[in-house]
Amino acid sequence: MSRADSANTKRPEGWEAQTGASQPAPLAIVAGDGIEGVARSASEALGHPVAVIPSSGAPVVWPADAIPTECREELVAAAATITRLMRSGPRVEQVAARGAMVESLAAGPPADVGELVEQGRRFGVDLAAGAIAVCGRGPGSLDELEVGGALVASLPGASVVGLVPLTGEEDGEGQAATLAASLGEAGFEVGVSGPRRQPALLHEAVREAMLLAELASAPDAAFAGQEDTYRLLIGVLLRDPHELQLLREHTISPLVEYDAEHDTELLGTLGTFLARHGSTTETADTMRLHRHTVGYRLSRVQEVSGLSPYETDGRERLSLGLKAAQILAASERLTQPG
Repeated sequence: MSRADSANTKRPEGWEAQTGASQPAPLAIVAGDGIEGVARSASEALGHPVAVIPSSGAPVVWPADAIPTECREELVAAAATITRLMRSGPRVEQVAARGAMVESLAAGPPADVGELVEQGRRFGVDLAAGAIAVCGRGPGSLDELEVGGALVASLPGASVVGLVPLTGEEDGEGQAATLAASLGEAGFEVGVSGPRRQPALLHEAVREAMLLAELASAPDAAFAGQEDTYRLLIGVLLRDPHELQLLREHTISPLVEYDAEHDTELLGTLGTFLARHGSTTETADTMRLHRHTVGYRLSRVQEVSGLSPYETDGRERLSLGLKAAQILAASERLTQPG
């Protein structure tokens, strides 16, 4: 690198600024000059000593004797501090901005869909065609998390949420599965939303994934193999919470009240019975009860709720009511501070 017309220009004596110059001297950049060439050309153009701080390695000063030897260590320390701030500052700001964006989606619909898409592009993901949300909950580690092309952010309450854009041949599903597997290996309980093909509905995807992850971490939810049913009921919750509350009240709530009043375990017995595919024997073995005790409790379930756990219609409605109660409880937990 050298200053244009440098052959006809002499360095100012004492390296003082050229007070008579109305414009800075032009600077020509020539590949191959290296950092020392950069420092020399900049110094000649400015009329001052120049220190160049590279992304790695020690600073380069031109002329070399412009800074006393005893000050070199201070310069090196200052350069290291500046480099660290240059590297970490934008990253810290981006991490905070990603978190704010995803947290806003968890709270409700985007106020400006166009701005949401543009913000995603600034973070390196295109959400114009929608996305799949993946959530991990628990005390897992993000150190070796494989995020691929997803936008991943940490949220309060030990949650990690990733938005996988619906682009590419696999339409995001393969990438979402990879992110979910990576979260699982890192020690998180994982929930994966269904695809939302409109950016205006991405808040539903985030909320759905968060609820599914919360349900996966709950000990009383027979979650495995029931994800699709839970997604359908979560969709009801997102559209009309009152409808899901009515389902709970017309099925499970009488059992909850009865258990609280009589210190019984009708609801727990029903849940185990449903999780064991309607087998009285497996329910008794799991709960370490006599089969007759299980039968008696299930009879009481029918008397209290008006629905028979032995008949297909009654069993399905009780199962849906139990899931509705679990989803509503999970939603309440997610809205609690901390």
